Formats: sequence, structure tokens, C-alpha cells
Amino acid sequence: MANRIKKLPEDVVIYMLLRFSVKSLLRFKCISKEWYTLILTNTFVKLHLNRITTTKDEFILFIRTFREEPEQLKSIASFLCCDDNNDLNSLFPDLDVSDLTSTCYTIFNQLIGPCHGLIALTDSFIIIILNPATRKYVVLPPSPFGCPKGYHRSVEGIGFGFDSMVNDYKVVRLSDVYWDPPTDYPGPREPKVDVFDLAIDSWRELDLEFPSIYYLPCSEMYYKEAVHWFIIRDTVVILCFDISTEIFRIMEMPGSCTFLDGPRYGLAILYECLTLICYPDPMSSDDPTEDLIDIWIMEKYGISESWIKKYTIRPVPIPIESPLAIWKDQLLLLQTKSGFFIAYDLTSDELKEFNLNGHFESLRVIVYTENLTTITRISDNGTQVQQF
Repeated sequence: MANRIKKLPEDVVIYMLLRFSVKSLLRFKCISKEWYTLILTNTFVKLHLNRITTTKDEFILFIRTFREEPEQLKSIASFLCCDDNNDLNSLFPDLDVSDLTSTCYTIFNQLIGPCHGLIALTDSFIIIILNPATRKYVVLPPSPFGCPKGYHRSVEGIGFGFDSMVNDYKVVRLSDVYWDPPTDYPGPREPKVDVFDLAIDSWRELDLEFPSIYYLPCSEMYYKEAVHWFIIRDTVVILCFDISTEIFRIMEMPGSCTFLDGPRYGLAILYECLTLICYPDPMSSDDPTEDLIDIWIMEKYGISESWIKKYTIRPVPIPIESPLAIWKDQLLLLQTKSGFFIAYDLTSDELKEFNLNGHFESLRVIVYTENLTTITRISDNGTQVQQF
């Protein structure tokens, strides 16, 4: 069998291998030295990524937090696929994310990406980059940029993306540094921006300023080589950070979706467009089941006038905490106020409940496609690539 494989022309082998999943390709590396080398080449990885993106075989990384002890929170990650009935099945056993086990009451687990199959997972202190398909990950070293004694540094946002100009992956961290007196309000904020370059395995600081981040669940989105957050000016707008140019820019939202004292906002991807989800504030509504959810898509990225309202969702019979993602351009994934994972079908108006839950407000979801993208280590003394 091995001799027959060796006789096949390389273009035929590539054409054949591109039809297989990442899981199968990882097994095929054992067939021959030639296949092992071919499957790991950048050219083949890019070809496979393009094919997977076209076929849209989407999977879900689902993370939630449980209270393990009175003062300890434990994070669990599930890697999910679906069957023909949109029921969720585990790709492999749940993963205990021990690096994110916390004694803090505040829950700040975020999933950012995906970017070429890679996902960033963070609690604002620890940052993990992982490839769910190859089951490899790295825990980034902490940023060396702290703050003087008597001051406090608060992480306001984390971003992750790919710089196509230098062929490198980057993590950006937005922080506020302010005087932290023991008996008074904090002093004026000083914004700080740190960037981690995976290619050189190190942090650096940028001389940039940014407005205050308006943090909400499902509010950090990587799209078109830029990371997006909500910020507060006179109204709510979107702040974009270009991963390649490392420049901030402002993007306006639809006129009816800019108020601070009304709905909440989330970002997602629908029909390959940046998508804004306007949903009722679960803390201020007298009866959340009477409120509507509006979904807007930006037809031409970066042009504020191209926002169009795509869906208005009727009241959901279960109180909603926040949206999580949009899956297969059809299912709006949500977390309820009681910490359960549900989906709303945008085409049939049907509600689907999954047998998955966690500590209230702790559910996070990211939709991704599998890819062979490798997480490389620069040197023996650099960040260690690990397997889960």
C-alpha cells in the first residue's frame, strides 16, 4: 500500500488529502515521510483552510464556569459538533481549563477569534492560544508592563488576530492605569496598550490612547483583520484596532442602537458580515419576555450607512442574559439568566434548549472551522507548546 501511495503524483495526493478532516490528516501523517512533510507545509495548510472555509463545517467551543468550592471557580471547555437535528455532540471529553481556575468572584472568561482555526481564551490575567483541531495550545507569558506602587492596572479588553503584512499572530491588551487611594475614588485613567507577537514570543508597549471600553458579553469580535469593542463617547460606538497597522478607528452604529440607558449590545458574524445584536438589558426590564431583539448586519464593512436591520425576534419565553454567537447563519446562541445554553432559530422562530449550563453570566461560545495551523515555539527557552 505504501509503495502505491509513493507512486501517486503530488498534485493528485494534494487533491485527495484536501477532502479529509483535520483529524484524519493528523492520522495520515504516519503513512509516509512524504505525507508527513506535505501535510505540515504552509502551502497545504492554506489550501486546506480555504477549502474548509468554503464548505463551512462549523464547530463550537463552549466554555462555562462552575463554583467548585465556596471561593473557587472552575472553568470547563466543551468542543461540540451537531447532527442533522442540530443536537450538540461532544468531539472529545470536556476539558478542565486549570489555568483559568480562579478564587475571584468576578467571571471574565472570554473567547476571541477564531483566526485561521486558532482561538484566544482569557480571564484577563491568563491568555491561552489554542487550536481545538490539533489540540495544541500555549499559555502566554504575563505582560511585563505593570504599574507604579499605589496605582492599579485594570484590563479592559483583549484582542487576537493575524497580521498579514508580517505573517504573524498578535494579542493586544487594553488596560487602564489609575491611582488607587484606599479611601477615595480612583484618580484619572491612563490608557495603556500592550501587544504580544507570537513570532518573537514577547510583549511590547504601544504609545496609543483609547476611550473607555464598554464591556458586555459577546462584545469582543475579530473580523477583517481587526478587533472590535464597544466604547462610550456621547453615545455607544464601535472601537476597531487594526492588527496590521496597529491603529485605532471608530465605527458608528445604527442611529437607534447607540443609547446607554436602553438596550445592550453584542457583536457576531452573520452571512459573513459584521453583525450587531441589540437586546434588552436583563437587569432593567420589568418583563424581559416582552422585549424584542434586533439583529443588524453591516453590508459594506466600515461604511456606517450600510447597516440594515435583518431580523426582529419576537419575545422569548425564557429570560435572556445575553447573546453568545450566531451558528450556521441560522441559530442565535443565547445564555439564559439562570445559566442555561439555548438557541433561537432565525428561520423557523423555534427555541431549542441544550443540556448544557454553568454559573450564571459565565457562558461563552465561539464558532470555528477546523484548521491545521500550527502554534510554533521560537526557542527552547520560549513559550512551550502543550497538548490537551
